[in-house]
Amino acid sequence: MNYSKKALWLACNSEFGERLAEITKEHISLAKELTLNGKCMTARDRETIMTHIETLRQERDGIISLFEENRSEA
Repeated sequence: MNYSKKALWLACNSEFGERLAEITKEHISLAKELTLNGKCMTARDRETIMTHIETLRQERDGIISLFEENRSEA
């Protein structure tokens, strides 16, 4: 999803900023694990990680969209 720079800035500088940083760190860690160890993992393990990454993306998008919507109301 594409968000405006302003919505990203507002979200990162809000009460959700720390959670967004945590989501980013966890997402990077999981993606790195898939990249480095994906061939050694079972299909079920890969699917579990991909599902968790998608959950993180949805949470991130939900947070940022709060600020995108607020911007359009102003």
